[in-house]
Amino acid sequence: NAREMDGEGLIDEPEMGVIEGKGSINKLKEIMRRQRRDSETTETPDLEFIYADCDSFPRELSELFTYSEVSELNEYRTCFNRYLREKLASENVVNWSSLSLVAKRGIVVHFAEMLEVVNDVDRLHACMSLLYLALGAYTPGIAEEELLRNVRFAVFLMLDCGVFPLALQALCIELDRNVPQKSGYTIAQNKELRVCLSLLYVFVECLHRKDPSDSPFKEQQRLDFIKELRNVALSQDSLTNVVFTMLLRFCSATHPHYPIKKIVLLIWKVILATLGGLEVVEDLKKKARSEVGLPPIFEAPKDVKPITLPLSTTVDARALTPDNKEKEKAKLSQRLELVSALQKHGEGTDGAAILRKGLEFQPKAHQSEVDAYIKACEDKFVNFDITHPGTLMAGLPGPILESIKVLQSHVYRPLSEIQIKEQEDLDRKAKLVFGKGVPDLPQRETATEDLYHFLIHNLTQYMISLLKVLLAASPTAKVKSDSLNILIDVLPVEEPATVIESSSLNLDIQRHKEIIVKAVSAILLLLLKHFKLNHIYQYEFMSQHLVFANCIPLVLKFFNQNVMQYVSAKNMLIELEFFRYVTLKQEDLSLDSLEPVCSDETHCWRNLFASINLLRVLQKLTKWKHSRVMMMVVFKSAPILKRALKVKHPLVQLYALKLLKAQTKYLGRNWRKSNMKVISSIYQTVRHHLHDDWAYGNDLDAKPWDFQTEEVTLRDCVDRFNLRYYGNGMKEVIDSEFDFTPVDNDMLSVLNHPDMEPGEDELENLEDWLEHEVFNNPTDWNLVLENTAVYF
Repeated sequence: NAREMDGEGLIDEPEMGVIEGKGSINKLKEIMRRQRRDSETTETPDLEFIYADCDSFPRELSELFTYSEVSELNEYRTCFNRYLREKLASENVVNWSSLSLVAKRGIVVHFAEMLEVVNDVDRLHACMSLLYLALGAYTPGIAEEELLRNVRFAVFLMLDCGVFPLALQALCIELDRNVPQKSGYTIAQNKELRVCLSLLYVFVECLHRKDPSDSPFKEQQRLDFIKELRNVALSQDSLTNVVFTMLLRFCSATHPHYPIKKIVLLIWKVILATLGGLEVVEDLKKKARSEVGLPPIFEAPKDVKPITLPLSTTVDARALTPDNKEKEKAKLSQRLELVSALQKHGEGTDGAAILRKGLEFQPKAHQSEVDAYIKACEDKFVNFDITHPGTLMAGLPGPILESIKVLQSHVYRPLSEIQIKEQEDLDRKAKLVFGKGVPDLPQRETATEDLYHFLIHNLTQYMISLLKVLLAASPTAKVKSDSLNILIDVLPVEEPATVIESSSLNLDIQRHKEIIVKAVSAILLLLLKHFKLNHIYQYEFMSQHLVFANCIPLVLKFFNQNVMQYVSAKNMLIELEFFRYVTLKQEDLSLDSLEPVCSDETHCWRNLFASINLLRVLQKLTKWKHSRVMMMVVFKSAPILKRALKVKHPLVQLYALKLLKAQTKYLGRNWRKSNMKVISSIYQTVRHHLHDDWAYGNDLDAKPWDFQTEEVTLRDCVDRFNLRYYGNGMKEVIDSEFDFTPVDNDMLSVLNHPDMEPGEDELENLEDWLEHEVFNNPTDWNLVLENTAVYF
């Protein structure tokens, strides 16, 4: 697998036979150079992919349904039409669109009341009818734009009628339904769960998106719905609690019939609606930095004199030959795309793309790096120790003072440094006021804080469950007897009878796994981003649980494949996609039309989205963590990440190069010599710290013998933070909570402690206790005084 792991060309056997005699070495070198040249010219195409929090609404709604359950869409419509014929037969009503607003509201209220009946069949039919309305009351021949408008109208109407809490209540009723235990489950065992989850998913997916066509009243309804999702995060009957409980039950194999794809999709959309996407994170980060007096983040490119190269500028045709004209044009296009993607949060150029010399980003410097540099310069030129480095810089040469000024202009103080210092101050205050009460703790009233407070008690199980689902859905995973069965809502009741049905089922299984990977990767990334912004120790707590659950080798195992083939996979049957299926007439749908989609797109959105998310998760877990970087080195991640560079998209290459940059110092001189192209790409693409000697292994902070201590120290800080803020609930999570608090040996201090109040039983028997233990046991005070040394 040398060609697959390193990307280097191998020598074909016929050409090996030619190499013989005296000039064999020269011929071998010539063949190697020619094959390397050929491999460099066969480049993969650039991917026109716009990274966002999620895909378009039609695609996200289509991915909710597997191809095995699209046939049930006709059943939903039949169930609703049966009600129209029975209840409104005298009014000659044909379909939903012909009803008045009052009549539509009455129908929705009727189905909402039916969700509370005891009969399971009636409750299921009501839920199916509501799902049909929430999906736009589709009819054959309806336009997609009209169907999208109907979806949004129906969701707001049902929200106004109070359908959402009743649908959640119906889901809770179905959770504990006993399903006969057997080895093979199909979609027939979880129909009620799938219908309820789909209805709730349409609510969340539709209402977390802001539509400019909404009236102010609808916009306020939407915001109130999101606020309600946030406020009930700690409630036992909240949607957040229900979906995470379903995740744990499925992964513990107590309820293997749960539709796991709909569960993880709903978890993803609930987090996206309650906490916000990546743009919301950036806005909250700027606001949080300004509140603590830090300057805004600098994401703009380095301010150097640019080479003015507008988008309309052309290259001199006389300088190009017909052979390399297209290559130069392609390189220019790729360069402009890279700059625009990496400058996403910087100022635009008003339609004119500008190529700059030097690095794409302004380099950073940490205050400790500046202090260490000043200390080294003072030791060299002044030759005596200074208590506070940087306070007295007299005697230093002018160039040194100028370099210090440059370093100080690039100092970036992260928000996490303020949060860590705040916790250290609280530790010191707790020691000073020991036995006199607890110091006042700063409160964080945010949606992220509520979610963390809910997740913290079972965070280990939640992370393990998500990684189990990700492993089962990974394309490189091998099927084992103890692995999760994630194909419950894909496998049909009857086995496929024809070759076309069998191939369609196999394609549906691959699509099903891709959607699960997409949802799980988005969940992990969103939680890490929001927890890091809310408090660094919340982020570190989740990160350590992911690392201890082998998230790093799992992500590397995911990328140990042909990544370019994965991101360009076309596992889609266009005739069975939701919007295409419900708008087509049934006579137009045949088995002959079930062929994979052929389009001009060179990539699959969900696969490229999931790949970028997993790279970002891996980069966040290993950033500035030497022990975790060494873990990547041990698992030989360099060739895996190097293979990911074949995906020609700026974000994929950026995060793959960041991961390679972190471990370059540990890979040795021979690797750097043979991968100078990767080293050059790192210099051009990745932001640098001015004193970060990442390429040559002269890092003073890296202590290979002290890696375990680094993780243990971090875990101690995180546990102290959790005990301080969530102590009542964390006593069951952390076994050794008393290891982090000093022992009070003073008897008077213990007796005066506010928690030393006598209980009800002690108060009832207080007189008996005093009579037996105090009055009947006289004390010889003279003997006590004789044995006590008193000094004046």
